[in-house]
Amino acid sequence: MAESDLDCDVTDLEETFNRAATYLQTLVSELESDQLLTFYGLYKQATVGPCDIPKPSWYQMQAKHKWEAWKDLGDMSRETAMTNYIHGIARINPLWDEEAVKDESSKWIVFSKFSNGNVDLNDEDKTFLDWIKEGNEAKVREFLSDDPALVNKPDEEGMHPIHWAADRGYLEILDHLIKNGANVNSRDQYGQTALHYVVSCDHVDAVKYLLSIGAESNIADNDGMTPKEIANEQIAVLL
Repeated sequence: MAESDLDCDVTDLEETFNRAATYLQTLVSELESDQLLTFYGLYKQATVGPCDIPKPSWYQMQAKHKWEAWKDLGDMSRETAMTNYIHGIARINPLWDEEAVKDESSKWIVFSKFSNGNVDLNDEDKTFLDWIKEGNEAKVREFLSDDPALVNKPDEEGMHPIHWAADRGYLEILDHLIKNGANVNSRDQYGQTALHYVVSCDHVDAVKYLLSIGAESNIADNDGMTPKEIANEQIAVLL
């Protein structure tokens, strides 16, 4: 990006930043976890300002890494965060702005994707939970049709299907799981519910949905934290 592009007013900068945020979604599968975290921190700094939420519990590893990426930016101005974000995209692809989809409904990506790992499975080897993690609603429906008991079957780490869907923010899959008998208040090995997950990952639409179908916002996890206590200001008002 040319230096003259950065000598623009805040409105122009915001427009470029929004295009960059939309474009980043096309790069998710190509980026390393540390790159995603850097962009996450800059995005939060640019849209919210300095980190204003408590540090997540020690076992909330994904939330903790995200919090640190944001907190480490200190008092960086929103304009500087936007500029650094745009520069970061330009370093990956100098022609990004020519290729970017002009979509004003920019929405932040699911950052828990960085935990997927680098192992590619053949479709025939993928489990019910693998399809949930990938957001493949058709396969989720197919597996549940063949074996309805899967809907509340936890993995070896104590996470239920609803936790994985909540972690990713997949609203349609959440809805399908609930309609097929998933317990909206299922707790993982740390006592966290799906509502804890969507709150921690800032999935606002999923927060609203879970509340609308009876998710309890006063359930404390094993550390004594309720969803409201780990929510940012935008989400806390919903709880």
